[in-house]
Amino acid sequence: MLLSILTLFGCGKNNLEKTFEDYQQRMANVLDTPFSNTQLHTSTSSSITLQYPTKRELNTVIETPLIDVKQFFALDKCDVNVLIAQRNTPLGRTQLPSVRYVYEHKMLASLARCSKLMPQQRENLNRWISQKQTDLPFVWANLIQTSKETINAFSNNSAFISSVSATDLQQTQSALSYLLDLKTHPQATISAKKLERNLEQLAKIHLPAKTWRTQALMAKELTRTTTWLKLQPLFKQCPNGQASQKITYLKNVFTLFFIEKIQPIGSDLNRVHYTLSPIYQSLSEQPELHKSFRRLLTEQSITAFSTYQYAMKEHVLFWQKLFKHCSISPNT
Repeated sequence: MLLSILTLFGCGKNNLEKTFEDYQQRMANVLDTPFSNTQLHTSTSSSITLQYPTKRELNTVIETPLIDVKQFFALDKCDVNVLIAQRNTPLGRTQLPSVRYVYEHKMLASLARCSKLMPQQRENLNRWISQKQTDLPFVWANLIQTSKETINAFSNNSAFISSVSATDLQQTQSALSYLLDLKTHPQATISAKKLERNLEQLAKIHLPAKTWRTQALMAKELTRTTTWLKLQPLFKQCPNGQASQKITYLKNVFTLFFIEKIQPIGSDLNRVHYTLSPIYQSLSEQPELHKSFRRLLTEQSITAFSTYQYAMKEHVLFWQKLFKHCSISPNT
């Protein structure tokens, strides 16, 4: 199968949009036929934009339990009153989602300690613990959906894939797994530095956004190219099943651009997809996350990826049929 060639070539440094443009133009030059027409001519990157839900839509408002002054001062033997005081400062009321998540973890741990140290306040403290435990998954959801770092990771519209290093993929997988583990293991100790480091890695690499934009561009341009090729009388260029000079030239263009530059990016897309899609699926199953965020994950990791795969398959099948008809090997 032609697809088996995927891993045999390195990925060039050419911009993906420019690579498609050159691929299409070189074939058009060989056939002396314009590539674009009214049905096929559309812009490329300008329409490849990820639509991320608004923070207003995604943010879950979490009510803070009220505590009167008498109850507050009754907690003087434990550190929970210090945390309460911090939350009621101007800075505390405007905590970033990650800071708020760490704060809520500290509050739960402090309430648990206070419940043991102050049995006379245990009823109130246990009631607050129960409320905080109920709220924590929604605090986590706000962390995942509304942190500026995760928004950047899932919606950055500035780049396509040129190549994906093993380090970038491993760091992205590790960071997403870490964030998911916060939900599945809520009792685990939280390190603020580790949380911020993982968020920063996601924002810096923004691999989900780059792969999602790349698969959209690949699907669009491969479909355009295949549709155009099918409109050309290429099979007539092989009388008696023998390749004409034009078909030989086309085969060289196919090898230079598709095999050596486009398919390797497809290989990277597949590698990223199969590594990260289990995490996307797990995230999309978390009910505390907003349905629009979960829909984004599903659409990009399943629907859009399938569209890209189909476009790649159709493009490869066209060339396979043409080469077979013309008794030509793509490997020579």
